[in-house]
Amino acid sequence: MGNPNVMDLLISTNLKLYLPRRNLAAHPIKEPSFDSAPIFDTPQRKPLKINPFKATFNVVLAFGIIGALIAGYIIGLRIFNITITSIGLYGTILITDYLIQLCCAVLNRFSVNRIANNRAKENAQAAGDSEKGTQGTSALLNPDSEVSIAVVGYREDEKAWRQCLRSLQTQTLRPKCVIGVVDGNEEPDLSMANAFVSEFESYNAPLIHLPLLLSELHRETYFANVPKDRRFFLTKFWHWLIGRYRPGHAPALALAREAVVTQVLEWDDNWNISSLDAVCFSQPHGHKRTAMFTAFAMGMYALRTRDAVFTTDSDTLIQNNGLDEMLTLLRSSPYIGGVTADVKIWNRAESLLTRLCAARYWLAFNIERACQSMWGCVGCLSGPMSMYRTSDLETILGPWNLQTFGGKATTFGDDRHLTNQLLAHGLRTRYTHRTWCDSESPTSFVRWVAQQTRWSKSFFRETFWFPASFAYQAPWMLLETTIQALYPFILIATVFHFLFDPASGGNWRPVIWLATMFAVAFVKSFVAMIISRDPWMLLFSCYGFIYFFGLLPSKVWALFTMNKTGWGTSARSSTERKVGQSFLQRSFQVGHLVVWYVAVFVGIGFFVRRIFGNPLFFLIGAFTLMPAVFLYLGDSIAEKLSGLFRRKKPASEKSTDFQVDESVLPTKPSPVLESPEKPSSPSLISILAGSEPGQRTLSAFTRFSDHVTLLFTLLFPIL
Repeated sequence: MGNPNVMDLLISTNLKLYLPRRNLAAHPIKEPSFDSAPIFDTPQRKPLKINPFKATFNVVLAFGIIGALIAGYIIGLRIFNITITSIGLYGTILITDYLIQLCCAVLNRFSVNRIANNRAKENAQAAGDSEKGTQGTSALLNPDSEVSIAVVGYREDEKAWRQCLRSLQTQTLRPKCVIGVVDGNEEPDLSMANAFVSEFESYNAPLIHLPLLLSELHRETYFANVPKDRRFFLTKFWHWLIGRYRPGHAPALALAREAVVTQVLEWDDNWNISSLDAVCFSQPHGHKRTAMFTAFAMGMYALRTRDAVFTTDSDTLIQNNGLDEMLTLLRSSPYIGGVTADVKIWNRAESLLTRLCAARYWLAFNIERACQSMWGCVGCLSGPMSMYRTSDLETILGPWNLQTFGGKATTFGDDRHLTNQLLAHGLRTRYTHRTWCDSESPTSFVRWVAQQTRWSKSFFRETFWFPASFAYQAPWMLLETTIQALYPFILIATVFHFLFDPASGGNWRPVIWLATMFAVAFVKSFVAMIISRDPWMLLFSCYGFIYFFGLLPSKVWALFTMNKTGWGTSARSSTERKVGQSFLQRSFQVGHLVVWYVAVFVGIGFFVRRIFGNPLFFLIGAFTLMPAVFLYLGDSIAEKLSGLFRRKKPASEKSTDFQVDESVLPTKPSPVLESPEKPSSPSLISILAGSEPGQRTLSAFTRFSDHVTLLFTLLFPIL
């Protein structure tokens, strides 16, 4: 069901609106009704200018690396010759890249710790207690600040949603307001909205039903006032390179902002939003970006949040020092526009897949983004846990909402595009390891592939969205972006070269190459284990398997389907997850994997035939049928396999509800904030952690069957 026209809604609901003006020359823009300068904390900055030397160096570096990689790959350039193998130019660059990442990640830890410790000392000295300032950061680092929390969701599992809301109430730095936006106004959505009101009962949080989407109001006002784009193609291309918008963009954007501000202020007059400590809005269903736009607009124009807006997802648990630590880093420099923190997986014990994803998350945040943070150019402020300076958020909010791709409004990649907007304005983005959140990871292979495909689409779409931003940022940003963009295609070319090219070298060279790749992954996982002190990090050495059979083909598929805006993993509640998919829907999600498996297994058959000289080895390609069947029928097969091995529960035994053990939260919420429910059954996480009496251990046979199922899942990509 599509969203109704905004103007029709305004007429039917008798709401007032600052109507769009179509003749900007005859109707000049009046003074804005909301002056943000005296309200938001706006740091003093130097005017943004492109450094021609930095820009030239970055461009030469990027194109030089691309040219060297292509030339080195064609001529088979070997940098290091070892007894049984050799390392080419790209392998050398990857190893060097990892060593630099590791060093910069360590330096970022020292930098972030120094900023927090200095802030604590300053606060202690200001309070006349210098001795306490040298002991740590037990007191608030930003006691007089204003931060609002924006949490949005769509038909989230109720237990996960309630746990998320309870974790927000444990923050040591009390937020100015917790703004919840439910992306929908039908019965399942209102159930989610009512859960918010229940959890924030002590805050007297109201539920406000919005009749229209503020994001649509903004877009319609903008496009009603912006002149038709009549630029020549080459002119458009040049403007894209230098970061210039179409003619008439600024006046139309100002009118769109004024329309949103006027509407928000009217709602504030009606419902007194500015006085609330927590509020939940329900609105017509759009997508996540429309809900985020509503939360941002309310946080800025109704609540007038001075310092920053913190964003999180509806299935995320936030560490209690999240707001305080992130704001400390945000305010450490006037040129920092946004920060992010570590993201962990709370359901990592559910399956081998989630364990592998948890290890990958740790490396992605604590090594890769920590390194980017040292250079001030974190490429993506993660949606589960990020914070934006309010004054900068207002600057980028309009262009962020207007983003289109292939003539369609973009629906995903909201966090990456927000980050891109900051970087395009010459601002810095940072990462802190001193706080974290626990988010959910897909537990089935197909849902994980859909998630990774969506993320890959946003990566390729956003990689070179603002070419001018590379001129403002450190050379590392362009260097790492280039490596990440090229890696999948070089890997594919290398694999098929080994499998199908008879002149690729010795018969065992592919095996040696594979063993070398595994050894490199093992070294990285071993270093991660030492730093994190978590033996599970050693599993990362096996992550390459699901990368090769899941993520690698999905990256190629994402590149060709970037104009498809489907979310892919939007089914959040248990009820929605029971809804099946048609054959065509399933094929769109996993069909590219079947094609990839056919190519790989046929290549393996060709390679084995080349070694042993028997053409029957081509039949190895038939093994493709096995993973293909699991991709399409894995739901039912997985349930049957689990049912064969797992013990049946007695009729008197209650089923286990999903509920995160509150003892793992930083600070347990006050009882008055908890929902008036009946005592729940032991949680899945509690059982896996062995925290429930009577269920601390499972039978040896059940544990064995679980591991057999998980290994089967790993060896043959199952749902």
